Amino acid sequence: MNQVLPLSQTARRVEAFVATEAGRDAVAYLMRQAPDGDQATYHTGTLETLSRLSGMAEFGDIVLAELGSSPLGDTLELLRDVVADGVEIVLLGPEIDVPTYRAYLAGGAKDYLIVPHQEGDPLLDLWSASTALTAPPTQRGKSVAVCGVCGGVGASLLATNLAAALAASVKTKGENQTGASRVGLLDAELHFGTLAVELDVEMTPGVFDALTTPERVDATFLQATMHEVQSGLSVYSAEIEDPALLPRYEAGLASLMGAFKDVFTSSVVDLPRRFVMDDHPVLETVDDLVLVLSPGFGAVRSAGRLLDRLNRRNSPQPRVWLSLSHLRRDAGLSAKEIADALNHPLSFELPLCANDIARASVKGEPLQTLAPRSAYARRVRQFSDDLQKGWTAGPSTPVQSASWWKKKA
Repeated sequence: MNQVLPLSQTARRVEAFVATEAGRDAVAYLMRQAPDGDQATYHTGTLETLSRLSGMAEFGDIVLAELGSSPLGDTLELLRDVVADGVEIVLLGPEIDVPTYRAYLAGGAKDYLIVPHQEGDPLLDLWSASTALTAPPTQRGKSVAVCGVCGGVGASLLATNLAAALAASVKTKGENQTGASRVGLLDAELHFGTLAVELDVEMTPGVFDALTTPERVDATFLQATMHEVQSGLSVYSAEIEDPALLPRYEAGLASLMGAFKDVFTSSVVDLPRRFVMDDHPVLETVDDLVLVLSPGFGAVRSAGRLLDRLNRRNSPQPRVWLSLSHLRRDAGLSAKEIADALNHPLSFELPLCANDIARASVKGEPLQTLAPRSAYARRVRQFSDDLQKGWTAGPSTPVQSASWWKKKA
């Protein structure tokens, strides 16, 4: 795993995050090769500590980070986040097998140093000219979560058609439809997910392998286990048979979405609202969150609670969009009344188009494909364009506070 490379006099700043004496000794042993001796800057902590600081602080030319006690899936997610911020990293940890080593390299690690390090063990050279040349950080894809604040508002319908609109946008731009230039659609409702049924495709049980062994997930794995609904759009949708396994599977959602962002240009996840209330780690991977509500008092109250919960998060906020769906009439509140009650603007409204939606459901096709000129399809396509403009416009504005207890008549 560790390569023997010729020494060079290239000066490089080295920082180390170590939590054990063995880790510190391994770094000190490695630094014997440095032209100026052991000039590494030591910090107490692990890869998780580095991940929390990444993006907020500047580090040396290369960072050595000791693995903590996190499971492999969580470790890979932390690694991807750090590498995405442009950090060149070498991991330190116990002896591992070859598949795990390859998973770390695929996640962006420069190399892996075994701890404890023994006298005479081969060492990688951080100062050779070839090592000093670092590739620019890979551009990751974007992800958007669609969440219905109550049942029957058409969140799954929107997620499917938004994914189809994004895929059509990629095709219109003439981009390559393989690898990273594709769109992934994930049904995160593992109990009663309906995307596969609505799209008239077979369930994709491979999603459970992806959730439990995230180190295996790459472009080849996804291509083999996802169902391609149409050119440029692939879906994961399945139902668990044993409810006792649900927590285990849901624990892997964040890692899977991270892999989606490495493979797909854009990803859409149909997200149950409880994930927002529980502040599930999958929210860390979401760039945009669409809350779909009906024009009723109960829906407005639920939307307000979700907005308040998002405001209390300590982590960076996704950009939040409010969508008013007219699939349910409820109390018939106007867009202005809802925006005033929530102290948050409505981003767009979704027209009913009952006949078009029914035909698409019978055909098992997205409305974007079957009736692209329908009012619903046009509105979703416009929102898709707005999303993509926002992805190139920089960071989003914070979520505004909500006054969900108000009822505006």
